[in-house]
Amino acid sequence: MITETKEIYKCEYCRKVYQVKRFAEAHEISCVKNPDNQRACFGCKHMNKRDYVLYYDTPMGESTRTVNLCHCAKKELFLYPPKVEHKGTSFELGYEFNEPMPKDCSDFVEQDYL
Repeated sequence: MITETKEIYKCEYCRKVYQVKRFAEAHEISCVKNPDNQRACFGCKHMNKRDYVLYYDTPMGESTRTVNLCHCAKKELFLYPPKVEHKGTSFELGYEFNEPMPKDCSDFVEQDYL
């Protein structure tokens, strides 16, 4: 029988376990339980999801894709969450504004729950 002793790495916020340190570090940056990633927008009355049609070129010609994005009705702009910001996968929307979610917002209104 072979017994190995190995280091493991746990996320400081959600306690998820990793065997590779760089994967644990990458996870901690975008972990949803990380307090640095909490945004007021997630519980705001003005935040809603809106479909947006993306146009892009392919070798066969122009094509479209519909995506569901976060939209602030008060500020009239699209906002992307911290996870998207960390990964760098935000969409280029052309004439529409697509900005990262602010940590604090002066227009925040708490959602009414039933």
